[in-house]
Amino acid sequence: MIRYNYMPQFQPPAPFVYVTLRNPVSGAEQRDVPAQLDSAGDRTLLPATMVQALALPQIGTIPIGGVGGIIQTMPSYPVQVAVHNLPAQIVEVVASAGESWVLLGRDILNAHTLLLNGPQLFLDIV
Repeated sequence: MIRYNYMPQFQPPAPFVYVTLRNPVSGAEQRDVPAQLDSAGDRTLLPATMVQALALPQIGTIPIGGVGGIIQTMPSYPVQVAVHNLPAQIVEVVASAGESWVLLGRDILNAHTLLLNGPQLFLDIV
């Protein structure tokens, strides 16, 4: 079991984990990147600065729905994502210049058993 405490800097406190991101073509990687769990997101979103740092190749665009049903077409990229020290997955992610954090969507979350304990402000990956 892997335990993470919620990030108390957010109100309300938020569940974050650390991930390793790797460019599946070049092997460039970033380790211990904070990522917020986003169970409402279909797919994972990276800050545009992270895409640039990893030199991820754009492979297309994907329509993404957001608040109020507004749909944006966003660039998509292949990336290898590993939560903590668990096996990595290659997924197609989107990028946004306006995002500060990696947002882990269900494309990654559904591969793991997660227990969110809001009252105690921790999450377990079991």
